[in-house]
Amino acid sequence: MKNLISLALISLLILGCKSQEEAQIVDLERNDQVSIFDLVDSISVVKLETNENCFLSFLVQRIIYKNRFYFFDYKQRIIFCFDNNGKFLYKINKFGRGPDEYEAIASFSIDKFNDQLMILVPYGSILYYDLDGKFISKEKLPSEIIAYNEVHSINKDVLLFISSNKIRAAYYSKSNKSLIKRFMEVTPEQDKVFSSTRRTYNYKDSIYYNDYTNNTIFNLSNITFNNIKHKWNFGENNNTNEQLQNFNLYKDNQKKNKKPLDFKDIIKFFNHYPGQSLESNTFIGMSLHYKGSMKYVFYNKLAKIYKIFANTTEGVSPYLDFISNNSIINTYSDKNNEILKKILSEEQKKIIESHDQSNDNPFLVIYHIK
Repeated sequence: MKNLISLALISLLILGCKSQEEAQIVDLERNDQVSIFDLVDSISVVKLETNENCFLSFLVQRIIYKNRFYFFDYKQRIIFCFDNNGKFLYKINKFGRGPDEYEAIASFSIDKFNDQLMILVPYGSILYYDLDGKFISKEKLPSEIIAYNEVHSINKDVLLFISSNKIRAAYYSKSNKSLIKRFMEVTPEQDKVFSSTRRTYNYKDSIYYNDYTNNTIFNLSNITFNNIKHKWNFGENNNTNEQLQNFNLYKDNQKKNKKPLDFKDIIKFFNHYPGQSLESNTFIGMSLHYKGSMKYVFYNKLAKIYKIFANTTEGVSPYLDFISNNSIINTYSDKNNEILKKILSEEQKKIIESHDQSNDNPFLVIYHIK
């Protein structure tokens, strides 16, 4: 009996601590004094090789894996690969309808469990390549999902698909060539507000998903149960159902009048508009639009405190658009960026000073998060 009581008390204490942690309110009015070196262990600068075979134009994905950089150029429909020193290695340029070709690229990712590169075609197929760009196979996917947007590897057999369907996510067995489970159904109102894509991030071989409508980060790598990793609470700046409904009216009206959606107008409907998320050994972070500007929120998992800022004390804004391997990958073309020069070493400055903005590929500034 005493043991049962002790277990009950321990459970209450654990639940109580968890509730207190989740109850912390992120005050978006704060602008904390945060140095970029409070967040990062180190900063790398890489100048990408430029030649007639590898000229980058419009990058929409960037991945670091096993000392290589992989880039998806949306305009050219090409995957480029460089080594960690920026030397060009190869590109995958197979646009077409053949057995080893793709009609379009929704996204690409690295299957860490099988060391393969996966190119996802939005119309329902996936192409597999080895890490040196050699074609392996092309597989047709189930027709139950209308539009495929993202693919992630869960283990050696199971893939996770994120789509813009009413049911956002699906697990797929490669060996059985079938869907195992579909989940994360959204209401028609929720479906119109936030895109299903660019909400995931990788951390320690797990896939996490930031559910904007509930301010909740879920672990999607557990097929049986998608447990909560973290909850955001912005207090009076949490978005409301009324705001969601007003935005949907605006969106329907724009569609009726055949007018495009303007992002500057979209963010005005909400107390905050969430951006990308990341996680490292020390932090869970996210970017968001608040009162017309970008804000960053970093939660220190060890100290259990938040830091909220628009820029670091050095003036750096580490844009969270591209996150990979606990690192933020930013690209620049302007070698006269004075803010960057404040945080780089003399050797790194030489790299960007040698950059030719008119003829060279962009250079990378990589922030390795603590």
